[in-house]
Amino acid sequence: MTKQSISVIGTGRMGNAFAVNLLKAGHEVFVYDVNPDAYANLVEKGAVAVANVQEKVNATPFVVLSLPRSDIVEDTVAGKGGILAKLAPGSVVIDMSTTSPEITRRLAERVAEAGSDFLDAPVSGHLTGAVNATLTVMAGGRREAFQKAREPIFEVLGKNIFYAGPSGAGQSLKLINNLLYNINRLALCEGLVMGKKAGVDLEVMSQAVSFSTGASYANTHLPRDILNRNFEGRESNLTLACKTLKLITDYADALGTPLLLGNVAKQVYDFMKLSGNGHKTPSCVVQFYESGAGVEANAESSAKA
Repeated sequence: MTKQSISVIGTGRMGNAFAVNLLKAGHEVFVYDVNPDAYANLVEKGAVAVANVQEKVNATPFVVLSLPRSDIVEDTVAGKGGILAKLAPGSVVIDMSTTSPEITRRLAERVAEAGSDFLDAPVSGHLTGAVNATLTVMAGGRREAFQKAREPIFEVLGKNIFYAGPSGAGQSLKLINNLLYNINRLALCEGLVMGKKAGVDLEVMSQAVSFSTGASYANTHLPRDILNRNFEGRESNLTLACKTLKLITDYADALGTPLLLGNVAKQVYDFMKLSGNGHKTPSCVVQFYESGAGVEANAESSAKA
């Protein structure tokens, strides 16, 4: 693999892990974040800190973005002082945030006018996947740009890499994936509380379901945290989940797609966030069902009916 110079903008939990793995691969990595503490560990590992988002992007063929919101992505790329004014011709901007597909397509057009490419390449696999480089990558944009970024970027950061289609397709796929995951998490919580009320051993229940037609990623990975009342775990927080669900429901409205279960799920997650749980993992939504049923889906096998 040819070593590259890469700018990483946004070095929070996910972006920090991206930068670490790019450094491990031998790339020259320039880092920027509005919070300098977020990249201090990266500088210790050999990254070069820059003063603003524009610095060095004219000298790096790849710019990786890992930012918290669509508006921040848009401002970082095309706003005053954004990278668009300094991009090297032929470079590839890779947005690995979870971003609005409409904004993605708009930015791709702007970047193309400047003679470069914009890929939307959101990921799935939580922080553990980012640290271990086992993420699923879902990329949209020009196929030629995807192939250019595949070996030096995507194969360093992920394990399952998919070209989803033209610009916006990666973000669309990520939003649909998150829609299914968040609905499946609610279904798991409903089932656990119902099982508790019925006196079923919840450890046995989660194991049996994993081999049955009710199986899902949520059922495979989340029961342990829920049963142990661990809502400070490996997942991102409920506030972020609510942000993503708003992106999903807004996008469905724009597409003219009915979203009955998705909108119900959004209301439940929003209720729990507004109840003061925004800092917890989204699995805390089990408490919504517990409050109505009068039981707690904990690791004890007996129900408190």
